[in-house]
Amino acid sequence: MKRDDFFVGWAGRLPRAHRGVVALAVACLLGGSALLPLALARGTADPGSGAFEWGAGEQTLTGTLTILPYPTVWTPPDAAHPRGHTVLLSGEGKERPDVAAGDDGKLVAAKGFLIRRGETETLQAGSVQRVDGLPGAPPVTPLGTWRIAGEICDGKCAIGAMRPGRGAAHRPCANLCLIGGLPPVLLSTGAIDGHDTLLLADRGGAALSERLHDDVAVPIVLEGAVELRGDLLILRTTLP
Repeated sequence: MKRDDFFVGWAGRLPRAHRGVVALAVACLLGGSALLPLALARGTADPGSGAFEWGAGEQTLTGTLTILPYPTVWTPPDAAHPRGHTVLLSGEGKERPDVAAGDDGKLVAAKGFLIRRGETETLQAGSVQRVDGLPGAPPVTPLGTWRIAGEICDGKCAIGAMRPGRGAAHRPCANLCLIGGLPPVLLSTGAIDGHDTLLLADRGGAALSERLHDDVAVPIVLEGAVELRGDLLILRTTLP
């Protein structure tokens, strides 16, 4: 046996033949420790902007207002949104936006602050006023019948107004938002046509009943017809 290969615990050095293996093991351990947090972060769903986009300031969206199942504004197509962009509307607090029933299908200017989670946006609207011009019609594409697992949340906090905006800790807050008329959304466990946020409606396309409140912030499976309105998914369903 060569002298360099003889190991003595108190000698303070490794045998030469072992040094490469130990160095490789240490490098893998350090590299894995650095990559693990990155992998966990990338695998976590976007929690939303966490606050209103104050940096962008108050914004005005001009587009077609649709009241059912819940108020939305559809802006015409552009380079970033070839199908146009459908934005949920909320009031300034835990309340429905102030929209006139007679403005349904009309061209409006909605002024407020945007909240964003992934590609889904909610505008906290301070005002929604009809403006001159011809309204467009958001393209509606049926995507068939789906059975979807996920969690029902409100379409303001879950989109990024609060963190956490979902889960049992947020259930009382979510129900207060829904009681105030804010749109309910289903955060699905998997993507559908590239989206994981679906606006909820009843089978006829109207707002869901107050029974909804019992099913908020718990794992749930809903079945119904899915359609793409502009770039927003809508699930027409019946509560279990």
